[in-house]
Amino acid sequence: MNKFQSKSVAEKKKADSIKYLYFSRYLMLRYIVIIFLFTNLFWLLILTQYQRWLGIIISGIMTILAAIAAIEQLTKMHNRKRDIPATRYYFWLQIGVNVALVCCVFLPLKDQLFPFLTNMSSVYLICAIFLIGILLCYLCERRIRNIRVGKDKYQKLIATFKKIN
Repeated sequence: MNKFQSKSVAEKKKADSIKYLYFSRYLMLRYIVIIFLFTNLFWLLILTQYQRWLGIIISGIMTILAAIAAIEQLTKMHNRKRDIPATRYYFWLQIGVNVALVCCVFLPLKDQLFPFLTNMSSVYLICAIFLIGILLCYLCERRIRNIRVGKDKYQKLIATFKKIN
């Protein structure tokens, strides 16, 4: 391999490394979106067995929206735009749905959404899960905001890496 080819290989490696750094900025978001995707899908499958249509509709919509956000995350490998609007909207909607569901577990509507909750211990457990979900969505929103304004830790790392020959 001559000098020109080795320089070309090094430049390609550097470009690939920068591409992967941009992609890694969204790593936590991808994992959390996938957690919500499978959680909503699991909820949908359970409600399908109970034939509770209100819950099926809500969980089905949330599963589809989580899938859209997950697909948007996959596009970040080739897209360096900082904003991820579908994911942002999804997290805000998931926060709203979780808050509404926490309220619903203490109402008679609970039977349409969570027919499998049979005692107060399970109600408290599902409330804790929803509150953890709200916290995760909020943390993701903060991460997205930091990326959008260029204050995330990867931005500094990418800038430093670009300066290296």
